[in-house]
Amino acid sequence: MGRRREIFDKHDLPPRVYLHHGSYRYHPREGKRIPLGKDYGEAMRIWASIVKPVTDLGTVSALIDWYLINVAPKKAPRTYADNKKEAEYLKKGLGHIPYSQLKPHHVATYRDERGQDAPVRANREKALLSHVYTKAMEKGMVDFNPCKGVKRNAEKRRERMIEDREFQAVYACAEPSVQRMMTLIYRTCQRPEDLIKAGPASIKRIEHEGREIRVLRIQQGKTGKTVDIILAGDLEKLVDEHLSAKTVWPTFVHTRVGKKYTYSGLVAMFGRYVRKEKLTDFGMYDLKGKGATDMFRSGTPIERIQHLLGHESVTTTEIYIKARLPDVSMPNMREMAEKDSSPMPLQSAQRK
Repeated sequence: MGRRREIFDKHDLPPRVYLHHGSYRYHPREGKRIPLGKDYGEAMRIWASIVKPVTDLGTVSALIDWYLINVAPKKAPRTYADNKKEAEYLKKGLGHIPYSQLKPHHVATYRDERGQDAPVRANREKALLSHVYTKAMEKGMVDFNPCKGVKRNAEKRRERMIEDREFQAVYACAEPSVQRMMTLIYRTCQRPEDLIKAGPASIKRIEHEGREIRVLRIQQGKTGKTVDIILAGDLEKLVDEHLSAKTVWPTFVHTRVGKKYTYSGLVAMFGRYVRKEKLTDFGMYDLKGKGATDMFRSGTPIERIQHLLGHESVTTTEIYIKARLPDVSMPNMREMAEKDSSPMPLQSAQRK
């Protein structure tokens, strides 16, 4: 006979829900334990969404919770984290509506009201809601997607082009881990979240044009594609220095004791160096755009840049690069005609 469960706090917890070191968690009969968070009310809501059918709860909030538990965890870690934040705004604005009664005009109203303060975030939240309904349709929970036909808020493309002097200023004052990340992003044009995980295990030897070469193999979390990047120049130097060190850590970008940085931690460090140099509107992601644009300027075929970025269409790559290129045009260079051979005034010509 099993040991009687102790009650860890004043709440009468449901079956198979436990409080452990200040956090609630659910122990299903099969599968892994599911964390429910530290807040009792929130924990009970998540628990209810797990053990009760979504159709019993009936609200948009319940449908979103079902998605966060069954679909979103399979995404990349940062995407999953973003989804959880986006879900909170959606539940505040639309969560009380029965999910079978959500209409396009509800979604449009949410877009407009949320868009007054955060138009881009409103678009991301609408995209999440649309995917929630798409997955619910696949499971037979709903017959339609209320987001279909509702347009997004207009977004201005990122046009910031980092100048060489700005890059060099931040690089010069940054600590080695940030310097390595700057080099990796600029030389590979990959997302920082993917490069944080790169290390000696990412180095592969492959046959290329009749000879063996070393490449840095990156699995793109956003596109799901794998790209092999030839080790050359600064990139090869970075890798070789890492491999020749007394202690070879599992990632190229790491703390002094070899631990991997989190994305948010690395971004915060980078931001401090940007502010130290009194620069503005300069984020770590801008290094990716600078790398791709500089490749185009140096004559690299756009198809190669497209492959590196993981874009489905070369048109997307063209737009991505064009946004950062300065809008420079040639003046009118036509030679002026001599005075005595200038065209006759129009009215005079008509009288003749």
